[in-house]
Formats: sequence, C-alpha cells, structure tokens
Amino acid sequence: MIEHNETNYIIWQNRAFRFYLGARLLSFNEQHSPAAFCSTQALESLMKGTLVYWDRSFNPEEAGHKMTGMIKTIKNKVKDAHSFQCPEYFYLNKRFQSVSRYPANGKGLGIPATLLNDLDLVFYNLVKLVPFQFNSELKRALSGKYKKNLNILRKNNLQIKNLRNILNVKLQKA
Repeated sequence: MIEHNETNYIIWQNRAFRFYLGARLLSFNEQHSPAAFCSTQALESLMKGTLVYWDRSFNPEEAGHKMTGMIKTIKNKVKDAHSFQCPEYFYLNKRFQSVSRYPANGKGLGIPATLLNDLDLVFYNLVKLVPFQFNSELKRALSGKYKKNLNILRKNNLQIKNLRNILNVKLQKA
C-alpha cells in the first residue's frame, strides 16, 4: 500500500520535473531569464517533495521560497543528505525567483554558463535521496514513453545515466 507521504512526494516530483524540463528547454533556446526562474522552481519543488517524504511535520506552504532553510532541513532530516549542496546562485537574494520576472533597479541577473550542469546535478542528487519512486513523469520520460520529454531531458545531460541507474529505468525499444 502506498503511503500518503509517498503519494505527495510523486506529486511534488512531477511538478518539479515539469519546471526542470522547462528550464532545460528555455536554456537551449537562449531564454535565460525564464530558464533561471524555472530552474529555481524545479529545485524548490523537488526540495519540498523530498522534505514531504522524509519529514511528516514539514509544511510546504510555511516553507515558502526559503531555499536556504530547506537545504539545512534536508541536511538534518533526510537520510544520507548531510553533504547535500546546491549552488548559492539558485537562491541568493531570491534573484532567480524575483529578478528573473520583475524589473529591479540596480539588480542584475547573473546566469553562469554552468547553469544546466549545476541544475542537472542538484536535481539528480535530490531524486536519489528518496527511495520511493513509482510511476513518475520522470521515470516515464527516461523509459522513452514520452519521447519529446526524453529528448529535452537527455540533451547534454551528464546525469541521465545516473538517473536511469538510481530509478532502475531502461530505455524501451521502439
């Protein structure tokens, strides 16, 4: 029987996966500001999902957009996550969260060339922290069931093999 926290985790992971694909697609199309926003949404959603899975007292609404606090909680409450890291630029001063969407006098939006590689690595590191992975959009994409999503997911993604390994997903033959 699937537990409530497991169901909620998959809901959060699916939401995170959609923003993750959006960030990758936008980045490939040189839409850097929306890619930055979507990357933050993907990581924030997956952090919330991870905490929903591991910490039954965690309230995603109360956590808001406080990624620094979620990272600390992940390190303290999630099994084998004491060394979890997320590059600070994803959440520093909420620039990707706000400046990517709203004009701000005197504030710029520096997007490093490593954005996608960093996003891929953090996404993978979060996924591997949760042992429950059942029928998610991520697994279906990795299997090739959704070819368009798979193509977005695997383009220049150094973590694709690692994702398949930890999720035990093989590419289906056409």
